[in-house]
Amino acid sequence: MSLVRPLAGRGPRLRLRPSCSPTGPARRAVSAVTSLPWQPDHTLTRRTAHFAREIYSVWCARVGSVSRHLPADQVQNLLNEMQLYPTQAQVCEMLQCAQDCADRSSPAHLTFGEFCLFATELKRCYHRGVPRSSHLARKLERDGKEKKKRSRKMSKSVLAKHEVFLGGSCNPTTWRHDIAIPLLKGLGITYYNPQVEDWSVELVEQEHEAKQTANVLFYVIDSQTRNVVGMIEAAAFAGARRRLVLVIKPYKPSQSIGGEVISHQEYDELSGSLLVLKSLVERQGIPVFNNIPVAVKCTAKILRDNINMQDLVSADLKQPVSNGHVQVAEKLFKLREAFNNRDTSGSGQISLADVCMAYRLMTNRKLSVSELKGLVSNTSDCKEHPVQVNFEEFCAIIAELKSGDAHNNNNNNGSSEKWALCSRPPRSLSVDNSNLRDVFLAGDCTDYAWTHHLAIPSLKRHGLSYHLLEEVSGSPPDLAVIDNSFVLLFVITAQSRSLSVMTMAGHYIGLGCNVVLCIQHIMEDLVLNGEKMSKQAVSDYNRGRIYLKDLAHRDNIPVFHTVDEAVTCAIEKCQSR
Repeated sequence: MSLVRPLAGRGPRLRLRPSCSPTGPARRAVSAVTSLPWQPDHTLTRRTAHFAREIYSVWCARVGSVSRHLPADQVQNLLNEMQLYPTQAQVCEMLQCAQDCADRSSPAHLTFGEFCLFATELKRCYHRGVPRSSHLARKLERDGKEKKKRSRKMSKSVLAKHEVFLGGSCNPTTWRHDIAIPLLKGLGITYYNPQVEDWSVELVEQEHEAKQTANVLFYVIDSQTRNVVGMIEAAAFAGARRRLVLVIKPYKPSQSIGGEVISHQEYDELSGSLLVLKSLVERQGIPVFNNIPVAVKCTAKILRDNINMQDLVSADLKQPVSNGHVQVAEKLFKLREAFNNRDTSGSGQISLADVCMAYRLMTNRKLSVSELKGLVSNTSDCKEHPVQVNFEEFCAIIAELKSGDAHNNNNNNGSSEKWALCSRPPRSLSVDNSNLRDVFLAGDCTDYAWTHHLAIPSLKRHGLSYHLLEEVSGSPPDLAVIDNSFVLLFVITAQSRSLSVMTMAGHYIGLGCNVVLCIQHIMEDLVLNGEKMSKQAVSDYNRGRIYLKDLAHRDNIPVFHTVDEAVTCAIEKCQSR
């Protein structure tokens, strides 16, 4: 489910007809794609059948009949068996998209046709390679040159001294001394440990320099602490394309942090922030670990072979990720729209001629009814009875056709398909795209004072469009909409923990995006949604604010105390673009 809802300038959302039984005379439905033997005697099918047969075989081995559903918690494992490695956010997006298209009550499963489509699109993307879309919010001077970040001079005593920086959770955790350091010593790897008994101000600069010069940043987000600064740091390093090795230990309901039992409300926010961090990191192609020894082993391989995290293969990892920036699920919306456009009667079924027309409109390629009949059936009675296709079968047909296209595109004259996200060029600032927005607004959206009374009215007065972050518990953020925004405004109010927002802000500062910050510190004795925050909690979340402000200043990011000032700055940036 998306965290972001584009509110301004967006057209009406696709309205989906629920699947229904056909009315009128009985019609013969297609069954070959989902039930007939996968050896049809036809040139088109022979060419396309290899990957479709692989999908069918894996499905039958793990799920059973193609009429059965694949539970949500098994989607990632089944794709992994086919050497397809989507991120958790991509899988959630697939399930949500399937729910919306089929008008289901929950994103609990995928059908065979839906799985075929998603697997085929992932395979095509891996096969052809997908360029990363350029962020519209990248900081550019008027001459088009990217702004240079402010750098600090580093002492010779620290430069290139340590191979690994051990960051993340500190006291009271003991993962460094108990697990990581003994393993690193055994491998002969040098490290910098910021967790010391006697802390001094001089160590701040030394720690910063150690982070900047380390070959690998090894971060553990342990559930014994709130990890406010650690999450922001890890997100920023992932955005800066540093060699980040990240281990995450999830929180548990009603657990204690610093001797205090956290409320269910804070547990939700901490867990949601981890989900945001994981989505941001995986989108950069960086896998997330849950096991420190395995992470240390991969660190050694990175150093030994001089490779990046993205270069690790499935043999090195329990859960690799690949092409995390690709939007795969949107293909299902495009298919649903194409199907509905041909289903003029609202019966939930279309003819083979309609399938051919829909395929031509989506791909700009011709497909004859005779070719399609060869694909969906090898029985003679197809010629005598009109074959009707429901949406589930339509997905499976298109998936099989496109599985052949992925191979054949290497041998054609370079023609590309309109709907293929994998073949799109990187976005440019001049692209006419209805999803583009001037400003991305992120903050505590339950606080209507800053959004609906200050920010949004000001943007509307200046004729500017916006995306507004909408937090939905348990769902990863829709990060693609941030790519389509020119200025990113993050508002961290004094009446919120704002850990997810600070984590996102740190990441996009690391990416070098055009960020504007409003940072307010939490006052002691704050009552948040009926819960009084402890002094330790206030200190932890304020420490994150201090770190984020320092990160922003080092990268020349404007930071304001009031929302009015921050919104004014964002407006001026849009107007001077």
